[in-house]
Parts: sequence; C-alpha cells; structure tokens
Amino acid sequence: MRYIRFDSIGGAAGDMILAALGSLGADLKQIEQGLNTAIPGDAFAIEKIPFSDYGMNGAKLEVKITENSGTERALPEIAEIIDNAPMPDAAKKLAHEVFHRLAHAEGEVHGCHAHHVHFHEVGAVDSIVDILGSCWAFVMLGIDSISFGALPEGTGTFRCRHGIYPIPAPATLRLLKGIEITQTDEPFEMITPTGAALLTTFPGGQNRRITGKVVAEAVSFGSRKLNGRPNALRATLIESAERAAWSCETCVELETNLDDVPPETAGAIAAGLLANGARDVWMTPAVMKKQRPGFVLHVLCMESDLDRFSETLFRESGTLGVRVRRTERRILERDTVAVKLPCGTEIHVKRAFLGGKVISAKPEYEECLRAAREQGIPYREVFLSALNALKS
Repeated sequence: MRYIRFDSIGGAAGDMILAALGSLGADLKQIEQGLNTAIPGDAFAIEKIPFSDYGMNGAKLEVKITENSGTERALPEIAEIIDNAPMPDAAKKLAHEVFHRLAHAEGEVHGCHAHHVHFHEVGAVDSIVDILGSCWAFVMLGIDSISFGALPEGTGTFRCRHGIYPIPAPATLRLLKGIEITQTDEPFEMITPTGAALLTTFPGGQNRRITGKVVAEAVSFGSRKLNGRPNALRATLIESAERAAWSCETCVELETNLDDVPPETAGAIAAGLLANGARDVWMTPAVMKKQRPGFVLHVLCMESDLDRFSETLFRESGTLGVRVRRTERRILERDTVAVKLPCGTEIHVKRAFLGGKVISAKPEYEECLRAAREQGIPYREVFLSALNALKS
C-alpha cells in the first residue's frame, strides 16, 4: 500500500498539494500537456519553482496563463472538461467528486442548486488545473489513501468577488465539517476551498494511523508570505511491506423506512442521490406497521456527505427519521476499456482486478441495449459479443 501523510504548517491550497505531488514524482509535464487539450479557449504552463523559507527547502507551483478565454464555468462545463481530459478513469472519478463537493458547498452558501453554481475563483483555469492536476498526480503515483493532521486556519476577513467574507471562507467551512482545525493569529485565509475539497475527498481521512517505510518527502509553499510561520505543506510518501488486493474506505450508511411513498417517487429519489455523489443506493422490501407493504431505502456515502444526503431524504421522502451507521468497505481496483464489435459499434466494458488479474468484466448495459436496438439483434448477443471482443 502507498500512502501520503500531509502535515500542514501554513495551510493547504490546490497549488500546494499539486506542487507536493509533483515533487514526490508525479509527471507535471504530462499533466500540463494533457489538460491543455481538455480546457477549450485557454492555454497555460505549469512551473514548479525551487523555494526556501524559514530554513526549509521545497518548491512553489505556478500555473501561468498564456491564453485566457475569460469563461465562467458551472458544474456541467467543468464535468465536460474532466470527461475530455486524457487522464485515467480513477483520476476522472476523483475530480468529479471534488467538484461535486465544491459545488454543493457553494450552493449551500448562496442558496442555489449545485448545477446552477457558477464557479468564480474555483472555476478559473489555474484552480481547475490545480484540482484536476492533483487528482491525476494522485493516481499517477499509485496512492491508496492519505492522512492529515489538524489544519491551521487564520482569523479576520478576506475580500472575494461577492464582497468581504469571514475566515475561514463559508464554502471552506462546509467542506471542513467534522475536521479538526487549529486557530492561528495569522490574518490570512490559510485553507482554501480547493485545498479543503482535495484533502477531504482523497480516500483516507484525518488522523488515520499509517504504518510503513518512508519512501520520500516533499515540502511545498503557498504564494502568500505569512507573519510568523512558513506557508508550507509537507507530504511524506509511505509504503507498507505488502500491497493489499483491494483498497479500503470508511463510509456511512443511511437507512430509512418508507411505507407511504409511490414507487415513482422512490425511483426519482434514488436516481437523484446517485447523481449527486452517493456511493450506492438500494431498496429492500419490508412489511411495516399495520402490515402495510413498504421498503427500506439505503444510501452509502462518505462522512462529509452525511448531512446533505440526510436533508435530501427528509425533504424528498417525507420520512421522520434516518438511521446512521459507520462502516468500512473494501474496493477492488477497476478500469473501463473500449472494445469494437464486428459491426463497428464501440462498447465500454468495466473490469475488476484482484491481485493484478481480471476477475470480472461487464459491458455497459445502456450501450449494449442501444446497439441491440440499432442492429435489430438480441441484447444478450451484443453483451456476449462485447465480452468476446475483450478476450481477443
């Protein structure tokens, strides 16, 4: 297993995290070239610059914009950029989760739906590069999970596009719910929304115990000069003696009984939860009080999403109570590959690995169904043809 332990002295921001991952060995040039092809109307260069402060040596990272379209992007536009980026599926999934969490946090601050949030500071090209680049670098380094300690935060106010806000920024505060912070006397924003979103979305969590051999360490610096401490973030790469055949993550299961909700409403609730980032949603039939038929709705999510999914259940299902239990799940490594059928149609197949070997493969249902209808052949024939194409 490969871990990263982040120790924050001066805070955490997207550029600091990407600089640290680059110093640990991620190929920033590949990331720069790949993301330049995915962001329409803009061009940039990533520069990692040696830097020292308070006797500590490390690096700063700058995203230098060479062409700027000035486009303001909402979640759907950023999702399209992620989908078009030539990075691994695991990195795309991670980037989608980071921006979903950011959008929901911003939406709660401004009182609107996540899809209607227009990112300003976070939607700028440099912030998009920081987030997508960090997710790509995380996967590139083969990191299984992270750990981090208490995060320092400043005091006072800061000015943004919407006006003068308190520190921490409202969106940052929502992203850090349940996270331990340490108040400092620095009159600056030390944890940015991008830094908070990345640290709380990467698999792992705060104060997780990590055992293994130290492989490498890196120190990155932020752009602001602090008054009494280095604006530094240290990242330590740790590797255990054995690599597990699966990864683990701690998650939360929400559960509620429903006996007065039409099936169409239940289906809409489940679809909405999945679309908004739930890890899984399922329903089990049950016999309720007075022998009424009903069902139990289950939602699997991360701790950071507990409150918003609880609110969704209360608002949309009419339930009066939601049960919560913490659990752990083990996850197989997976990827998605495209295969071509004899008729020329392309089908994506999801594969799962155990011990480095493929143990299952499943063609995408919707693509198989569409191909079956277009070709006028049975669905099963398309399904088997896709599996055969994968083996050849």
